Amino acid sequence: MPEFPGGMPALMEFIRKNLRHDKAEKKERVIIQIVVDKEGNATNPVVLRSTNPTLNEEALRIVSLMPKWKPGRQAGKNRNVKFVFPVAFEPSVRNTN
Repeated sequence: MPEFPGGMPALMEFIRKNLRHDKAEKKERVIIQIVVDKEGNATNPVVLRSTNPTLNEEALRIVSLMPKWKPGRQAGKNRNVKFVFPVAFEPSVRNTN
């Protein structure tokens, strides 16, 4: 199984820090699938499920910013492996004063 540097908590923090929340009007999620290649690059991002198609572009942008992952291994060799994760959107808090 491939691993984001620092594990799942670090992946969720990376998404949280880089996500532009201003695109969401309510809590929504986009489910992304990537292939972590033999070199650890996050490639071939695909939206598997989305509650709001307008958020898809932002979720895919996050993938383009990702650092190298620890590649998946099988029989002692690095392998291309699919990985699925959610990108959660929450609306920005706006000051109405």
